Amino acid sequence: MNGEKEAWNLLNSSTKKSYRFSIIIPIIFAITVVTVVLGGVLLTDSAEEAYSFLYIGCAIGFSIMLIFYIINWFFCLSFLKEYKKIQINDEKLKRLLSFNKICCILFMIPITFLFGMFGFQKAKIFARGTYRKGTLDEILYKVFILR
Repeated sequence: MNGEKEAWNLLNSSTKKSYRFSIIIPIIFAITVVTVVLGGVLLTDSAEEAYSFLYIGCAIGFSIMLIFYIINWFFCLSFLKEYKKIQINDEKLKRLLSFNKICCILFMIPITFLFGMFGFQKAKIFARGTYRKGTLDEILYKVFILR
């Protein structure tokens, strides 16, 4: 991949997909917690039923979260494979791609995936240039991208 236009398309599509799938994970976690707690309290008659509801609800919710994590993991892997092929001269674009690469690597490590999720949001904002002036995003943009 040699063109800057192709690199921008890769960056925009990768950040959009990664951000969308990574934002689903905390939403599913919140739904699981609320459902398990309210269902365990309101729908069960005994402690044994509440514990079984808790175990089944957590198993289902965390399984769905794992599925979305694995889907996003493969999106990150495909981005990293395409990243190796890129040959461009634009320094800003190189830094944006490097930032997204670091976010993908952080997301792919299970212990640090929360940092990767936060990074996907920042990479998407930086790639589009929609950060607000006078905020932490502007400082991060100047430090990581415009240096």
